[in-house]
Amino acid sequence: MSNCQKYLPFVSMRSLTTVTNVADYKKILDRQFHLSLSGGFDTHLDADFEAQSKRLREISLQLSNTVPLMQLKFTISARRHTILLSDNQALVVLGNLRLLLGCLNAKQNFLENEWSMALDKRPRAAEQMLNTLMRDMSNRPTHFWNPLSHIVYRNFSTLGVGCWLNDEIINHFVEKWCSSEGRMVLGLNTFFAGKHLFQQNACLTAKSGALQVIEDDEVRAERLGLESWDSVFIPIHKNSSHWYSVYIDYRCKRIEIYDSLRERCEVNRQKPVAQRKNTNLMLVIMWLTEVLGRVRGEDVCLSNNPGTDWVCDPHSKVHFQPNAYDCGVHTLWHLQHVLEYRQVRLTYPLDQLAFTDNMVGECLRLAQELIRDCES
Repeated sequence: MSNCQKYLPFVSMRSLTTVTNVADYKKILDRQFHLSLSGGFDTHLDADFEAQSKRLREISLQLSNTVPLMQLKFTISARRHTILLSDNQALVVLGNLRLLLGCLNAKQNFLENEWSMALDKRPRAAEQMLNTLMRDMSNRPTHFWNPLSHIVYRNFSTLGVGCWLNDEIINHFVEKWCSSEGRMVLGLNTFFAGKHLFQQNACLTAKSGALQVIEDDEVRAERLGLESWDSVFIPIHKNSSHWYSVYIDYRCKRIEIYDSLRERCEVNRQKPVAQRKNTNLMLVIMWLTEVLGRVRGEDVCLSNNPGTDWVCDPHSKVHFQPNAYDCGVHTLWHLQHVLEYRQVRLTYPLDQLAFTDNMVGECLRLAQELIRDCES
């Protein structure tokens, strides 16, 4: 109880033994957790958001770990004696704690949506915050990054204004997001494409001709990570100068290539399929889909099968980047969309997953998330 009160002073045994509803908790949490946007967009607002968000995460984690254990102990204890008046009070307390946990999670989501929309509406302010954050983090000691063995400040700095995300940043978020509990997307690292889909590591020319059985075995031997998955996401780093991605969905029977460069998408969508830029790559991905299908224990036949019910789109419609450097952030947002919606969505409102014509706010949020990963 004392730990809970440290984060939420309004919580007491008396309040928990009184039947409460969602509206009551929402009203209290709205007073305690909110962003002060009416007085302008202070550049220190990011620190305020992070502090509030951290409190919400910590108390939510504490309740998530404690409430189920309390429920289990109560259930075991209740079986050992006849029903008492105090049992009803205990049930009210457990019910209120579960209700409070749900309200805390909803508040966290609302706060994140509010923060992301505020950043998207004020890209100049977001840019100032990101520049300030980069300067502050450059002064952190080297050991700050030790919890993430593959990340150092040089990698982190590629999230800065106008910068190009590098492999380490992309791989960090692909592995983290795809390995989260309940996720069904197999996220392969940025080196997979150069090894298995292209003739060279620079990912310039897709493989062609008869792919050897040895290659089939090598793909099977990759550390696939997830025990259960029904879709695959593959980031591609073309010549270390452009990011795009491949998404294979076994449940919906779709293969899509996501590329945020406008001219590449719009020009190629008007061409006959055989003349489109990504057609040869799509043929290799179809082979990969068959191979990974066998790994899944599923028979997928795409080669020389015009009657297949799979849909293959080498130039899927996406939101286009307005500059030469946001391709990496778009690629990570494509992953966010397939994790959440099983496709890249262009319709609104998408709140914190929305694409914008200036993704600097998204870079700031990614930087904040990476810092949290180091501190957790």
